[in-house]
Amino acid sequence: MKQLLCLSFFISFLCFPQQENFKQLDSLFDLLSSNNKMMGSFSILKNGDNIYNKSIGYQYITKNSKREATIDSKYRIGSITKTFTSVMIFQLVDEKKISLDDKLSSFYPQIPNASKISITNLLNHTSGLFNITQDSNFESWVYQASSANEMLSRIQTHKIDFEPGKKMEYSNTNYILLGYILEKIEKKTYKNILEKRIVNKIKLKNTYFGGAINIEDNECLSYHYIKDELKRAKEEHLSNPGGAGAIVSNPSDLVVFMDALFGGKLMSETSFKKMTEVRDEMGSGIGSGERNGVTIWGHDGSIGGFQSFVLYVPEMKTALAITANATNYKLLPIIFKAINAVKGKTFKMPDFNISEIQLTEQEVKVYEGVYESKVRPFDLTFVAHGKILKAGPNPNNLHNLTATRKDEFSSEAMSVSVKFNLEDNTLFFNDQISEPVLFTKKQ
Repeated sequence: MKQLLCLSFFISFLCFPQQENFKQLDSLFDLLSSNNKMMGSFSILKNGDNIYNKSIGYQYITKNSKREATIDSKYRIGSITKTFTSVMIFQLVDEKKISLDDKLSSFYPQIPNASKISITNLLNHTSGLFNITQDSNFESWVYQASSANEMLSRIQTHKIDFEPGKKMEYSNTNYILLGYILEKIEKKTYKNILEKRIVNKIKLKNTYFGGAINIEDNECLSYHYIKDELKRAKEEHLSNPGGAGAIVSNPSDLVVFMDALFGGKLMSETSFKKMTEVRDEMGSGIGSGERNGVTIWGHDGSIGGFQSFVLYVPEMKTALAITANATNYKLLPIIFKAINAVKGKTFKMPDFNISEIQLTEQEVKVYEGVYESKVRPFDLTFVAHGKILKAGPNPNNLHNLTATRKDEFSSEAMSVSVKFNLEDNTLFFNDQISEPVLFTKKQ
């Protein structure tokens, strides 16, 4: 009896730090909510058990009513749909209904370069096909219903960006086509294929091919924060993204899906190895990376004001998912703080009360430049815009930084901070995910 009591005490002692850090995680979400940074839901599953759920904000707000978000609230998950589509393609491979070497021309010969583009190229974004969401007329058709033929007509008007296999470049076009290929082979709608092959198989309760948002069925409306005020986002028609982004789900389902995928419940071991072959941190419908020595797998999603992220950490047998119907804060740092909570570690809370200092145009100018790192696969570009310093890894999409003290800038919305050393032409970049990283100015 004494040994059992000691064992019970030991187990309780081990669990206590994790429980305390889940309280810190609760505080994080409460802080995000009270500062108008996010509305949404979050779940963690470890060793097959759901160990944490949290929802903040509202499922919807109308003139007559509003409903708080709960664990049952459902969200559009955007490009996380690609992971589902990839799984179903590999299931067809296992059943010998399709081969990874099959060419696109076997299904849609009218698409540019179709005779050279394989199923593998579509799956891992090496096809070279133009990303249809970059179409110059995108805004004119994305909110209206489109047939498969209409989408195919749009796709075939664009020239290829590069020859298949030459490089990896993310393109929604790949997965729109894979969705159509699924339907063509199975002679069923994507909706029905999804139900049979994944939803019913692993008993998901809140996952399906979406339609018009139905708030009476626990579906969320989406919003943008405009000067801390919520403004309803426009609703994209899900016939357009199809197999690239049309699924509705929620975190409690997404963690079950990822756990089933990495638990070998959805495809053969051979297919799973193919799916997780990585090039430039991208596999087939799933990405991979390493932070602080931990390997992570997952995908993010964005559609019509909705943001989402799902991750799996194999060495911890832990899945984490977050969905938001309004956000003014990056989701990935939230997930990494949650990983620390699962490990029983504390994490740094964001500070939304950082004081801002005013710089002159001349003072801002000295921070301009492009910086590179030996450990990160991207450069950071800094451009002076009057009295504001803009920065980011994509020179065509820079974000405003706030000057907080001499040589230091931050962006709470992006969850990053930067500290310059102008004498050495270096800076330390902190993304609140890993240890600060040294970048050096390119000459």
